[in-house]
Amino acid sequence: MAPGAKGDSGDMASVQSSTEGDAIKVYVRVRPPSEETAHVNGDRSMCLSVLSTNTIRLHSKPEPKIFTFDHVADVNTTQESVFSSVAKNIVESCMNGYNGTIFAYGQTGSGKTFTMMGPPDSDNFTHNLRGVIPRSFEYLFFLIEHEKEKAGTGKSFLCKCSFIEIYNEQIFDLLDSASAGLFLREHITKGVFVVGAVEQVLTSAAEAYQVLTMGWRNRRVASTSMNRESSRSHAVFTIIIESIEKNNEITNIRSSQLNLVDLAGSERQKDTHAEGARLKEAGNINRSLSCLGQVITALVDVGNGKQRHICYRDSRLTFLLRDSLGGNAKTSIIANVHPGSRCFGETLSTLNFAQRAKLIKNKAVINEDTQGNVRQLQSEVKKLKEQLALLAAGQLVHEAPLPSGTIAHDGGSTDYKSHFLDAMLFLEKSESERKILLEKISQLEDLCVKKEKFIQSNKMIIKFREGHITRLEKLHKEAYGSFLVTEQEEMFRELKEELKILKDQVEQHPRVAKYAMENNILREENKQLRSLQSVKRAQEMDIQTIAELEKIFFDVSGREGNNKAGQQACSITVSVDSNTAVSIERLKERLLHTQSELASCKQEHEEFKELTKKKQMELESELQSVQKANQHLEKILEATKACKRQEVSYLNKMHRETLKNITTPTKAYQLRSRLVPRSTPEMLNQESPPSSTEVVDDIFNEPMPPEMNEQACEAIAEELGVVQKELSALQIKLDAEETKSIKLQQHINKLEHHSLQMEELFASERSEWLSGKHKLLEKIGCLEQKYQDTQNQADILKNEVHDLRIVLQSADKELSAAKTKYDTFRRNQEKEIGELSVRHMNLQLQLDNVRLEYEKVLEEKTSLQDDYDNLQETLKFDTDQLTQQVFDSKQENEALKADLQSLMALLESEKEHNQKLSMQLQKDKQNNSREHLKDLQILELEKQSSEMISRCEEQEAKMLKLEQSLAAAEECIASLQKTNAAEKDVVSDLMRQITDMRTSVCQKMECIEVLTSELEDLKHKYTSALVAKEESKTIIEDQKKQIEDLREALERAQATDSIEKEILSEELHHTSEQLSRLTEASKNHAALLQSAQEDIIRKEILIQELQEQLSKKTEELEHRRIEYESKVRQLDYVMDSAAVALPQTPQTPPYFDGNLARLLETHEEEIANQRASTITLECLVTELNKERDAKNDEILRLKTQLCDLENMRLEMQVLMENNRNLQSQLEESRRGRNISGANNPDIQDLREKEKELTEERLAKNKLCKF
Repeated sequence: MAPGAKGDSGDMASVQSSTEGDAIKVYVRVRPPSEETAHVNGDRSMCLSVLSTNTIRLHSKPEPKIFTFDHVADVNTTQESVFSSVAKNIVESCMNGYNGTIFAYGQTGSGKTFTMMGPPDSDNFTHNLRGVIPRSFEYLFFLIEHEKEKAGTGKSFLCKCSFIEIYNEQIFDLLDSASAGLFLREHITKGVFVVGAVEQVLTSAAEAYQVLTMGWRNRRVASTSMNRESSRSHAVFTIIIESIEKNNEITNIRSSQLNLVDLAGSERQKDTHAEGARLKEAGNINRSLSCLGQVITALVDVGNGKQRHICYRDSRLTFLLRDSLGGNAKTSIIANVHPGSRCFGETLSTLNFAQRAKLIKNKAVINEDTQGNVRQLQSEVKKLKEQLALLAAGQLVHEAPLPSGTIAHDGGSTDYKSHFLDAMLFLEKSESERKILLEKISQLEDLCVKKEKFIQSNKMIIKFREGHITRLEKLHKEAYGSFLVTEQEEMFRELKEELKILKDQVEQHPRVAKYAMENNILREENKQLRSLQSVKRAQEMDIQTIAELEKIFFDVSGREGNNKAGQQACSITVSVDSNTAVSIERLKERLLHTQSELASCKQEHEEFKELTKKKQMELESELQSVQKANQHLEKILEATKACKRQEVSYLNKMHRETLKNITTPTKAYQLRSRLVPRSTPEMLNQESPPSSTEVVDDIFNEPMPPEMNEQACEAIAEELGVVQKELSALQIKLDAEETKSIKLQQHINKLEHHSLQMEELFASERSEWLSGKHKLLEKIGCLEQKYQDTQNQADILKNEVHDLRIVLQSADKELSAAKTKYDTFRRNQEKEIGELSVRHMNLQLQLDNVRLEYEKVLEEKTSLQDDYDNLQETLKFDTDQLTQQVFDSKQENEALKADLQSLMALLESEKEHNQKLSMQLQKDKQNNSREHLKDLQILELEKQSSEMISRCEEQEAKMLKLEQSLAAAEECIASLQKTNAAEKDVVSDLMRQITDMRTSVCQKMECIEVLTSELEDLKHKYTSALVAKEESKTIIEDQKKQIEDLREALERAQATDSIEKEILSEELHHTSEQLSRLTEASKNHAALLQSAQEDIIRKEILIQELQEQLSKKTEELEHRRIEYESKVRQLDYVMDSAAVALPQTPQTPPYFDGNLARLLETHEEEIANQRASTITLECLVTELNKERDAKNDEILRLKTQLCDLENMRLEMQVLMENNRNLQSQLEESRRGRNISGANNPDIQDLREKEKELTEERLAKNKLCKF
C-alpha cells in the first residue's frame, strides 16, 4: 500500500453509502435467573418475559410494558445464535470496507462479559460457550481466506489489532502492562485514535486468541456482592482490516475498523455494597455511562430536527466511539438484561436506553481509495475511439447503396448518442476531480509561499542583528573608554553567540529542511510527470479525440437541432495533471501527520517535566519532615522510657514501705488467739513493770496470722488497682497530647522546608534580577548614546521638515476641508452601525443564553422525568412483590408455629421424664459419692504437686530472662535521661521559631483580611446579578407551571378515555391469563409440597439430634451439681469441726486501725505528689503539643514498644509473687505430707480446701492487676 493512500478515501470513488438502513441495530439478551431467585420464588421472581423474537414484556404495574427491538434472545438462546444474529453481518460489512462496532450494555452481573467473551474459567477459546469476540475472529479470517482463494494473488489483506481499557476515565494499553495513561487524538482522515497504543499484526484466529488472552489478563476485575468477577473498566478491542486489490495496473485499497466493546456495568451502591476503591470505580463507570446516555438522547433530538449540542468530549468512552454513534460506522448494541425482580429498576433503564438508541441513524461509507486513474482514463478513451471509428464506418457503408439510409442513420445516431452521453458524463466527472485537485495544489502552493516568507523573515532578523552589532562596534570606537573592557567584551560575546544560534536555527531548522526537501521532491515529480512520453501522448491523443468528438457532435446536433449539447461539449476539457495532484495530496497528508505527532510529543514531554518537578519538590519536603519527625520521636521515646523507669522504681519503693508499715503492728494480733484470763486488782498490783516489756517481746516474736496477711494483700491490691487506673488514664492523655504535638511538629517542618525553598527561589530570582538590572543599565547607556545621535539627526531633519511643512500647508488646507466632510459623514454612519451591531449582539447573546438555559432545563426535566417514571414503576413492582412475600411468609409462619407447639409439648414431656430419672440418679449417687471422693482428692493432690514443681522451674528460667531485660532497661533509662536534657534546649529553640512564625502569620492574616473585604465586595455584585437571574427564572417557571397545568388537564381527559378502553381489554386479558396462572400455580404448589415435606423430614432429624444433645448436657449438669453439693457439704463439715477444735478469737486489735490510718495518709500524700508531678507533666505536654508533630505509623511502633515494656514489668512482678506463693505452698504441702500419717483425714481435707481457696485468690489478684 502506497503511503498516504488512506487519505484519499474522501476524494475518489469511496463516497459510496451503504445500501442498507444505517440505523443502529439493537439486540436484547435475557440472562438465566440466578439459583437464589429460581429456588426461592420460581416464576414469580421474574420481572419480564419474551413474547417473540422481536418483542419483550416487562411486568410493570398497573400495566405491563411491551418493547420491540431488532432481535430478542431469551434464556435458552445459544452463543452461536447470538453471534449469527448480531455480529455476522457487521463482520461481512467490514470485509466490504465499512467500519463496524459491537458493544454490550447493561447492569453489573447481567452477562455482558459472558456474551462478548464467554465463560471466565475457560483459558482457550475452543469452548462451545465462547462469545462474540472469538467467534468474530474465526468468521473474519474464514472470509479473508475465502476472498484470497477467489481473487488469487491479485488481492492481499493486512489485519492489525489493539486492545485498550478505560479505567477511572484514564486509558491504559492492555497489551503493554508497563504503559502509563494514554491520550486520545483526532485526525482528519483517521478520526479519533489512541496515541501510543500497541498494534499487533494478525495472520490467523489463533494469534488473535493469544493477543486477546494476553490483554484480558491485564484487565481490572474485582468481586462485588452482585458479581464474583465484575469488570471495573470498559474494554475496547479494535481490528483494522486493509485490503489491496490490483486489476490491470489499477490498485483498489479498502480499509475498515471493527470495534468490539465490553462495557462495565452500571451499579448501585445499595446493591453492590461497594466501599473505598470499588465505590470510586463505580462512580466513574456510572458517570461515563450517563454521558453515553446523554449523547444518545442528543442524537435522537438532532434526528428529530432539533438543534442540540452533542457532548462527545464529556467522557473518554463517548469521544472514542464518536464515529460509532451517529458517524461513519455500522453499529450493533447488545442490551443485556437480568430477569430477577430485584433488578427491575436497572432492567427498565436498560430497555429505555436501548429503545432510544434504536432511533439513531449512522452514515456508513465505504473507505476506498483507487490509484492509476490516468491510465484507466486512457484506456477508456481508446475504447471510445474504437467505437466511434466503427460507428463512422457503419454510417458510410449504409448511406451509399440503400435508399432508406435515413432510417439506418437514425438507428446509428441513437446508439452513438448513448455512447457519447456516457463519454460526456465521464468527462464531467474527471473535470470535477481535476478542479478539486487544482484547488488542493493552490493550497499547497500558498503553504510553500508562507514557508518561504517565514524563512525570509528569519533571515531579515539576522540581518538586523548584524547591523545592530556593526553600529555598536562603531559607537565603541567613537566612545572608547566609556565602558569597561570586560563589560564590552561580554556584550560582544553575547551578541555573537545569539547570532550563531539564530543562524544555526535557520540553517538546521527541521521544518525548513522538511519544506525544502518536500519542495524539491514535488518539483522533481512534476518535471518527471510532465517529461513522460505517455503523458505527452495522452495530451495529444486527448486533444485529437476532443476535436474529433466535437466535430461529430456538432454534425449530429446540427442534424437534430440540439445546439445546447454542442455548446456543452465545447466547454468540456480533459484533466491531465491528476496524477501530480494525487502525489501532492499524499505529501501534504504526511506533512500534517508528522506535524501533529511532533506537537503532541512536545506537549507530553513538557507535561511530564512539570509533573516530575512537582513530585520531586513534594518528596523532598516530605523526606525532610519525616526525618525531623523521626528524630523528634526518638527523643520522646527516650524521655518516656526514663519517666516510666522512674515510675517503676517509685512504685517498688512504695510497695516495700507499705509492706513494712503493715507487717510491724500486725504481730500483736496473735494475742487474741490466746485465752486471756480475767484481770483482778490483786493481780494488777502484783504485776511488775518489767513484765510488760516481756509481754511486748512475746507479742512481736509471735508469727503473723493468715487473715491479717489476706487483709493486707487485699488492701495493697486495691491501692495498686486505683494507681494503675490513674496511670492508664494519664497514659492515654499523654498519648493523645503526643499525637497532637507530633502533628504540629510535622506541620512546622513542612512550613520550614517550604520557607527554605521559597528563600532559595527568592535568592535565585534576586540574582537573576540583579544580572538583568546590570544588562539593562548597559543597554540604557547604549540607548542614551543612540538618543544623542538621533537628536542631532532630528535637528537636521526638523529644518527640512519646516521647509516641507510650508509647502504642504496649502495642500493640507484643501485636504482638511474635504476630510472634515468625509469624516462627519463616516462618523455618523459608524455610530449608527455600531449602535445597531451592539443591539444585535446583545439580542443575540440574550437569545443564546435563553436557548442554552432552556435546553438545560429541558434536559434536566427529561432526565428527572425518566428517573421519576423508573422509580415509580420500580416502587409499584417492589410493593407487589413484598405483599406477595409477606403473604407467603405469614402462611409459612403459621405452619412453623403449629410445628413448634407440637415440639414444645414433646419437650415438656421429655423434661418431666428426665427430671424423674435425675431424682433417682441423685439418690443412688449420694450413697456412693462419699467413698469415692477421698480417693479422687488424694490423686488430684499428687497431680497438682507435680504440675506445680514443673511450673516453678519454668518460672525460674523466666525470672533470669526478666532480670537480664531489667538491666538493659536501666541502661536505656540512663541514656534517655541524658537525651532529655538535650531535648529541652531543642524545645526552647522551637519556641523561638514559633514566635517568629506567629508574627509572620499575623502579617499574612492582615493581608487576608484585606483580600476578604475585596472578595465581599465582589460577592455583593455577584449576588445582585444572581437576583436578576433568579427573577428571570421565576418568570420562566411560572410559564412552565401554566404549560404543565394545561398538559395535566389534557392528560386527565385522555386518561379517562383510555381507562375505559383498558378496563375492557384487561378483563379479557386477565380471564385468559388466569387459566394459565392456575395451571402454573398447581404445578408450583405440587413442587412446594414436595420441598415442604423434605424440609419437615430434615427438621425432625434435627429435633432428634437436639434432644440427644439436651439429654447429654442435662446429665453433665446434674453430675457437676452433685459434685459441687458434695464439696459444699464437706466444707461445712470441716468448718464446723474447726470451730469446735479452735478457740474463738475476737476482732482486730486496737493498734491496727491507727497504723492503717497512718499508712493511708502516707499513701495519699504520695498519690498527691504523683498527681502534682502528673499535672506538671501535663503542662509540659500541652506546651510540647503546640510545637511538635509525628507520624501515625511511628507512634504506633513506639506505643507497642512501651506496651511491651509495661507488660514485661507487670509479668515480672506477677511472676515474683507467684514464685513466693508457690514456694510457700510447696513447703506447706511437704509439711502436710509428713504429718498426714499422724493427723486425721478431716484436717487433710481442710488443708486441701485452704490451698484451693488461696489459689483462687491468687488468680483473682492476677486478674485485678492485669
